[in-house]
Amino acid sequence: MKLLFLTPPMRNWVRWGSKHIACNPLHAQLASFVREQKAAEVSVLDCRALGLGEQEMIERVREEAPDAVFLGTRLVTDGGATPIVRFMEAMELLKGAFPELVTITGGLGISAMSKELLTLAPQLDYVLLGEAEATLIELLAELKREKPCPKKILGLAYRDGAGIALSPARPLLPDLNELPMPAYDLFPMERYVGFSKIENYNEAVTSRGCEGACSFCYEWGLIDPRRRGDFFVHRTRSGKLVADEMELLSRRYGVQALNFMDDDFNSDRQKMVDLLDELERRALDIQWFFMGRAGNLMRDADLIPRMHKAGCYQVLFGIEVGTDEELANIHKTKEPYTVQDLRWLVRLLRRNDISTVGTYMNGFWEDDAEKIKKRFSVVDDIDPDCAVMMLLTPMPGTQVWRQGMKENRIESLDLENWDAVHTVMPTRHLSREELGKLALWANREFFSKPERIERIHLIDR
Repeated sequence: MKLLFLTPPMRNWVRWGSKHIACNPLHAQLASFVREQKAAEVSVLDCRALGLGEQEMIERVREEAPDAVFLGTRLVTDGGATPIVRFMEAMELLKGAFPELVTITGGLGISAMSKELLTLAPQLDYVLLGEAEATLIELLAELKREKPCPKKILGLAYRDGAGIALSPARPLLPDLNELPMPAYDLFPMERYVGFSKIENYNEAVTSRGCEGACSFCYEWGLIDPRRRGDFFVHRTRSGKLVADEMELLSRRYGVQALNFMDDDFNSDRQKMVDLLDELERRALDIQWFFMGRAGNLMRDADLIPRMHKAGCYQVLFGIEVGTDEELANIHKTKEPYTVQDLRWLVRLLRRNDISTVGTYMNGFWEDDAEKIKKRFSVVDDIDPDCAVMMLLTPMPGTQVWRQGMKENRIESLDLENWDAVHTVMPTRHLSREELGKLALWANREFFSKPERIERIHLIDR
């Protein structure tokens, strides 16, 4: 049995720039696990990194001659829900060229809409629901049989005659420390570049789940919707293992800039303490960025000077809204903090030469022009080095998605536009066009201030 992990030709998410390419963390982890379990011979084809078009993709797959192919991602930064469309298009091309090829998918958004995808896309054979490691191993074993019987595999969506069936849900992996190191040796590591200009770049994921579970968070689409409580179970690899991965990337593959794409990288304080201890001892030549929760950064304020010395150059956290009440409404305040606390945090990080990216959201159902302008004024006062204004997008699996579908609020069902950049839903008071114009105004206002432009130039250098 030969399994190919395929990234088809894909566009970049507009926020990243014209060229942003990194190793697919989902593929790297699954490939490593399959190889460790000796479940199949594994290979990787990253068409985006290699600059291959569709026909070249077909020829390379012909050369690889796999029995099965896996397409999927776990990162919203690959383009929101847009990659789902691209995966289905690529599978259609593959099935046309290789009718016997088994097509498998999983990851972001896919678990939440497995029945819909299998119904609408005859080129798709199997969907892995939730965490995919054990499910993929068992599926590969079953595919080796003359008459595969997928119904006994937990966490799988598949075709059952003329219908679609879901097997019982699979429990979470209890300990991420037991997973092998991602299979970076299978990827064209020298090809990866960040934000159109950062060479020797890569991305990694070290944890799963989030204790915050905001109502709009894309990670709802990574779990089996029949086990929604799984999202609240945050698990992480140890600080030592994270340092091991950083050392491998730095010393063997020459990575000098690493972005941790965990939604909640700094949830566990002991992980952060252990990571800093290890990095101080190893003295790696690597700069790193992470996305975390503001409350955890406040909790670990004493670690911030050490973070900078250990190579942390930037952090991203959610501002999201403009009042303490709004913070509570989107489930952002398990740990008590206020808008003014966010302002203090930005200045603390700036004093320690760590730049900040603050995300905030527009497009909630009750939003009107006054609320959006007030929210902007708060973000402007908090003054992160970069403010990323997101438009509320109903990513499959989120509470926003379920509510939007139930109440018929979603006006654009084209997943190409579900990327937090385009308007997909109106608000109670604003049309999509009006919402888009206000978003444009907010972005222009934030980035037009000379002192802010100068700060960004200093970070860029």
